[in-house]
Amino acid sequence: MKKFVLKIGLYIILVLLALEGLVRVFHLYNDVPLRLYIDEYGIQKTVPGQVGFSVTGNRRMNFCEFRINKSGYNSYREFTPSADKIEIALIGDSFIEGFNQHYYDSTGKKIENNLGNHVEVYEYGRGGYDMADQLHIINSYKKDFDLIDHVFIYMKFENDFKRREIKPDHALVNLKHTFKFKIKNYIRLLKYANGIGLFDVVKNMIYGKKLQINTEDEVDAKEQQRLALEYLDNFKAVVERYGFNKEKNTFLLDKRKTSPLFIEYCDKMGYKYLDFGPAFEKETKPTILIYDRHWNDRGRTIIASVVAEYIKKIDKRL
Repeated sequence: MKKFVLKIGLYIILVLLALEGLVRVFHLYNDVPLRLYIDEYGIQKTVPGQVGFSVTGNRRMNFCEFRINKSGYNSYREFTPSADKIEIALIGDSFIEGFNQHYYDSTGKKIENNLGNHVEVYEYGRGGYDMADQLHIINSYKKDFDLIDHVFIYMKFENDFKRREIKPDHALVNLKHTFKFKIKNYIRLLKYANGIGLFDVVKNMIYGKKLQINTEDEVDAKEQQRLALEYLDNFKAVVERYGFNKEKNTFLLDKRKTSPLFIEYCDKMGYKYLDFGPAFEKETKPTILIYDRHWNDRGRTIIASVVAEYIKKIDKRL
């Protein structure tokens, strides 16, 4: 009996080692950079120099290369603003970070291609950034943004106005640097299994199923109005705290998914916005990835075209 148990244990170990090898050889695991840091301004970013591949799905449905530049962002170029060039900044969350697109074919690179490579585009993207993060970045890196000619702030009204100031998550950053986390991250089979949801049932049993957050369609009109007023008030507080350059800054948004109250306020205060909704509405092909709802290559091509056409209209140097 003892020998039988030892053999079963040995076979299990060999099978797990074989699976670990297969996952590594075919690169089935998600390799997004997990080492984070908080800079001297309290801005959470990704440790520079990390390279690898972002993988989605159990059959590599999306396989994209990333590169973290010296500024801590996923980008094909370094950020070197100067008075001699035309520069554009894109600031936003995971849609701008773009781990589901090859870094060398990002939205920013597509904008550069559309403008005949007469400009440089800097992508300040990080998953989870909201309006407080984005305006804080512009305020903190004032010397750089004084040199940058055009700034596009990507926003989703339902996500980006829930707080009035930034609060760096030191606990999360510290967790990512613990020995336990590093070991856990090194076992690629675990990463792959977790990525395809193999442990979801166990997690739900241990921690309980997460509460489902109502979407805007599921919230009644009265609650929508209350939230819109609350978010608008938060936005005013963020602007008061971090400032806002009406000449350079332009909100990049989908008007179909933005509160009319916010649009009315922008019109009243002279805040510029660029609506990419009509371009998406005209498109007959899918513009988002079906499994995580981020823009696909077609969607990013459209966004780049909308931004490039807008820049051509307002910048007489192009």
